[in-house]
Amino acid sequence: MSYFTRRSYIRAVSYLLAIFGILTAFAIINTNQKREYKTRLEASYQQSLGELSGCLETVNTDLTKTLYSNSSKELYSLSRDLYAQCQTAKNAVSRLPVSQMELGNVYKFLSQASDYAQFIGNEIADGKSITPAQHKTLYTLLEYAEKFSKSADEMVQKSQSGALITEGAVKSEAKVNTGVLETDFSAGAKTFESFPTLLYDGPFADQVLNKKSRLIANSAVRTKDECKAIAARTLGVNKERVVYSEDDRSSLPCYTFRCGRYTISVTKQGGYVKSILYSGAVTSTAITESNAQNIAQRYLQEIGFDNMSPNYYSVQDNICTVNFVYKQGGMYCYSDLIKCGVALDSGKVVTLDTATYLTNHIPRSSFSPAVSGKSAQSKLSPYLTVNGMTRCVIPKENGKEVQCYEFNCTGKETGEDALVYINAKTGAEEDIMLLLYTDGGTLVK
Repeated sequence: MSYFTRRSYIRAVSYLLAIFGILTAFAIINTNQKREYKTRLEASYQQSLGELSGCLETVNTDLTKTLYSNSSKELYSLSRDLYAQCQTAKNAVSRLPVSQMELGNVYKFLSQASDYAQFIGNEIADGKSITPAQHKTLYTLLEYAEKFSKSADEMVQKSQSGALITEGAVKSEAKVNTGVLETDFSAGAKTFESFPTLLYDGPFADQVLNKKSRLIANSAVRTKDECKAIAARTLGVNKERVVYSEDDRSSLPCYTFRCGRYTISVTKQGGYVKSILYSGAVTSTAITESNAQNIAQRYLQEIGFDNMSPNYYSVQDNICTVNFVYKQGGMYCYSDLIKCGVALDSGKVVTLDTATYLTNHIPRSSFSPAVSGKSAQSKLSPYLTVNGMTRCVIPKENGKEVQCYEFNCTGKETGEDALVYINAKTGAEEDIMLLLYTDGGTLVK
């Protein structure tokens, strides 16, 4: 009897152990599945948060340009873009835990901003101008946009530093009451979905995407050996140190060579240096940004790019990248741009990008305005203070170029600097660029 009791006991223990093992396995599997789900959810939240941050920055930019614009055409375009950015941002918010992250006021702001963008667009389409009261509302929206954008950036930084959205460690710090905004405009708002986009005259036209360089097309064909010699001379080394790497079959066909940490591409027609890349690290600083600009300008002259004027610069990883624009008879040609990077430790040129210049450079007619500079200035928004004026040619999205007056201005309300371009033939406002001053240099957006 004890034998059976013992056997039954062993069997029972075995069953219990088996059941425990199965339950443990299920628990482990369930835990792993939860962990995997949580990881995927966190990644999804971070992606949506990044999208929201980017949209809010664009909303900020569009609102600022709207304040500075005095052109019905530009205002209508900005209002459409503002509406689209607000809708995209709202979609991003809808994919986030709104209550947990305290994003309810952000969603409300985006709803009001998108409605107001539609309202302004319809007003402009009906031939009306922005009234001082509407301008004031736009400025209020900008103030909110700046706060929300800053808060979103801070949340992104927290997330990138390891804080988990799924654990409630990332929240909005923007305590803004958006209820003070007027809401009666939303009743008459219409969507922009029914407005056609003229693709034949837009940025996606084949003639723009597949644009051929007239400069390259009219140049003599160079042999691989000739291009190798040009590469060696550009890098300041013996020809034997330069090794052929591959053919670049892009819209600007090149021979690509390597020399130590440098990669250099030379066009098969004309023998122009298209690009220089450097894979090494620049770990210190010994020269100033001003020194770097002078070095870059002399270097461009030495390799055959004359009349290039430094425009803006930025510093990253101890490399000062200077943006140059071609200057013809006092007229800046913004289609012909070159970027040249100088190492701030050695003063050597380590990067170069001439593709935009090579694609667009052509002989141009001299500046011949039908509108005087004074008359062009009168077209500017009354909310801007003019600091200076230059003459230029700017590229448009349809691939064409327009002669303009460039006005360097400061917003009377925001204190921000901007560049406003007035068509020298028609007096119409063509574009607005906002100047962005950072520790690394001056940029435009």
